[in-house]
Amino acid sequence: MRVKGEAAVWLLVVSLTISGCSVGPVGGQHLVGVIKLGADLPLSGDDAPDGIPVRDAVELAVKQAGSVCGAASHADACVTLQLVTTDDVIKGIHDRAQGVKNIQLLAADDRVVGLVGPLYDSLARSELPAANGAGLAMISPANTDECLTQEPPDGHCQGLAARLRSERTNSYFRVVTTQLTEGVAGADLAYQTLAKRRALVFTDHTWFGQASATQFAARFSRHGGTVVNATDLGDNEPSPSLGFGPSIQRAATLGVDVVYFAGSDVQAAAMVRTEMGAQRLDVPLIGTDRLANNLFAKYAGARARGCYYTVVGVYPPRIGRASAFLSQYRNVYGRDASGLSLQAFDATNLLIRAIARAIDAAGGSRPSRGQVLAEIGRTKDFRGLMGAMSFDQRGDTTLKLVAVYQWIAPIDPTGQFVTQLTVR
Repeated sequence: MRVKGEAAVWLLVVSLTISGCSVGPVGGQHLVGVIKLGADLPLSGDDAPDGIPVRDAVELAVKQAGSVCGAASHADACVTLQLVTTDDVIKGIHDRAQGVKNIQLLAADDRVVGLVGPLYDSLARSELPAANGAGLAMISPANTDECLTQEPPDGHCQGLAARLRSERTNSYFRVVTTQLTEGVAGADLAYQTLAKRRALVFTDHTWFGQASATQFAARFSRHGGTVVNATDLGDNEPSPSLGFGPSIQRAATLGVDVVYFAGSDVQAAAMVRTEMGAQRLDVPLIGTDRLANNLFAKYAGARARGCYYTVVGVYPPRIGRASAFLSQYRNVYGRDASGLSLQAFDATNLLIRAIARAIDAAGGSRPSRGQVLAEIGRTKDFRGLMGAMSFDQRGDTTLKLVAVYQWIAPIDPTGQFVTQLTVR
């Protein structure tokens, strides 16, 4: 059903008593009410290719669950699940104000006990206060902004996590790790996968670049590798307009066998790679997910080959336990599931498991929003398709998956998958 007003919001209510999908109540089981799950996603416009596969995965998880009964002490008490989805897009792109309106709409119905979303970090920053004030649990399948939950030692988050929460109880969780884990994953890739031992680190002098460089250097050194510029980590590098030649020359004389580019400046990273070619420093270049941009490959030209980048999240074909889900998703929706789909599927099932435990906590009655939130926070060793995960007190997952890709040719739209890393 489409609701028209100042901003268009898509509402989809899916009752889970669908023939062939329902698994609940039978025998002595009885229904104690209706529970609604929300999903706030980009379902139209330019962002729809991100949001629709996520919506479909959430819907599939809800259909498969059917009615949900108590996990243990009240297995005879069951609730009927319904899914309510809202579209956070206005004029073709996700909109922060619309996201807040959607959260307020969902929170106004006390039968909505939790939601999957949002996808984008900017929306999480705007939606989290509204959800937290209403005690409404949010489980994001995609947010990687560390500032949503953490205050790193360098202080670049400026206390944002605390400011986003008006209530003392945390209501925000995510099933993917933060972007700062990419620095650690880059070091694991360099030392363990590529067997490199001497690294040079470049940054673009942004907070993200400096933080990623610090994470890479610490991890690489812990493995036993040597960072040849460990004392400055690129702080003394010239601007890209002045070139990186002297640093590349120095790296060659010091026997560097891998270069790490920490930061967001795609053009600067391409300049480093080009200079490496000019200086005949024929070693891998590793970067963050910012190098996933095909502009990097175009700028670097033929030298793009041999460059690696890391991306937080899963590569579904490499997750063996996900084969049944991938097949079912393809059969139902006529296309392959994305990494976001798989992450959303796990997020939804984690929420459903928490509802089952909350029924027990409610003494066999329909659980409250607060009871469901408490059970999500207590999640320990939830075994989803991605693996076993728990939440720490900030709402961050303990399961830290990062995919690695390699550029093969400058005309490729994306890199080629290499491996899936679990950062420990």
